[in-house]
Amino acid sequence: MKPTPLTDLGACITALKVAGNLIRVRSEVNPRFELAGIARKLEGTKPVLFERVKGHAYPVLTGLLWNRDIVASLFNVAREKVPFAIAEAVGKWQKDKEGLPSKMLAAAPANEVVEDAADLAVLPLPVHALKDGGPYLDSSLVVARHPETGGINASIHRMQMTRKDRLTFLIDPGRHLEEFVAIAEKRGEALPVTINNGVGLAPWIVASLPRMGDGKPAIANHLAGQGIDWMKAQTVDVPAYANAQFVIEAEILPGVREWEAPFAEVTGYYGGRDKRYVMRVKKITRRKKPVFHTVLSGQEVWNAVGFTAEAAIFRAVQGRIPEVKAVFLPPGGCGFYQAVVQVENTRADIGKDVILETFKAFRSLQRVVVVDCDVNLYDAVDVDWAITTRFNPDKDLVILPSQDGHILNPIVTMNDDGKGGTVTKMGMDALIPFAGERTQFERVKFKEVKLSSYDIKF
Repeated sequence: MKPTPLTDLGACITALKVAGNLIRVRSEVNPRFELAGIARKLEGTKPVLFERVKGHAYPVLTGLLWNRDIVASLFNVAREKVPFAIAEAVGKWQKDKEGLPSKMLAAAPANEVVEDAADLAVLPLPVHALKDGGPYLDSSLVVARHPETGGINASIHRMQMTRKDRLTFLIDPGRHLEEFVAIAEKRGEALPVTINNGVGLAPWIVASLPRMGDGKPAIANHLAGQGIDWMKAQTVDVPAYANAQFVIEAEILPGVREWEAPFAEVTGYYGGRDKRYVMRVKKITRRKKPVFHTVLSGQEVWNAVGFTAEAAIFRAVQGRIPEVKAVFLPPGGCGFYQAVVQVENTRADIGKDVILETFKAFRSLQRVVVVDCDVNLYDAVDVDWAITTRFNPDKDLVILPSQDGHILNPIVTMNDDGKGGTVTKMGMDALIPFAGERTQFERVKFKEVKLSSYDIKF
């Protein structure tokens, strides 16, 4: 089938160019600090293609997800419909586990060129923040097989290049890859993986879905509306995405831990340095003219997590409380830590029920705000207005102490083993009080007009 933005990064770039939604930096930039410094100045505008990266032959793309309107245009849906499209794909997979068939190719765009040496230095790996521990892969899909079932899982992890053929990387607690590695280590075996850089929107976004395990490839197919092809790797028995820009074949070494970080994380703080998992690179393949894909920690990561978490939360909570209409994870919550839930206010205490179910659906959350359908959950001012005029802490505040927290947030109190932590979570029921006089909460409305109908000089 013809590549689309949902299956191929090259098709994304073409669509962005045609729509005038791509910024092209033609000056030569240094991948150490300078590239990220420019990207930070442009964050939230349009995706950025750095055409000349010092010391490297390949351009670098960043910012693909940091503008929700542009992402929606690549999906060909309205801005607010992207999470619903993901939720629908999850629903199709849950109904039909088989999904749309994918092909397994021997020759594909992602192995048009097979590099002679397993040398990560050929890749334009950037160093983003001033105190980062080194060059990083931070947007690539790690594909692995379950050592016992053979099921395929795809996930995204930060991976620091420490030598030309070595990566040290973090696995957040509870991720499926951690389970795979633990099984392999008990056997004294390395866990083979492929690292896929520069894939289409569907597999990339779906890789961030929580708790979907080996269903992610099928969900990505449903989201794309077609089977997304795989290709056979050169040295490991794990497939790679056939349309990836680069594929790194590697193995996670059993029982080996080496220093990783600091790294600029989604919270706006540096992730701490510690001894972490290690990969040994075995082979690198690529397209003839590839584009390297990187993510600037910040708004783009918040949206990447937000799209998938919004879909997962909406599907889980609405299954129990049908009055739920929409879910949004705002940028101020770093994509992980705050949710605003829009609800049809039909009964007393529905807001508190939604708060509890939302925390169950996504354990990284630390704050949940529930609002009525007359509140624009995408508008921080409107949400704050609802809190100011409809939320009474005496009756509407939910406090949940000693809950599981996300290890990247420095406010979380870490456990002694360093593998998890706790935090107090807060829910705010900002719905109009169900009982009593409600007319005083009627919002002011004005006549709807079209400014284009008037002679106005701006």
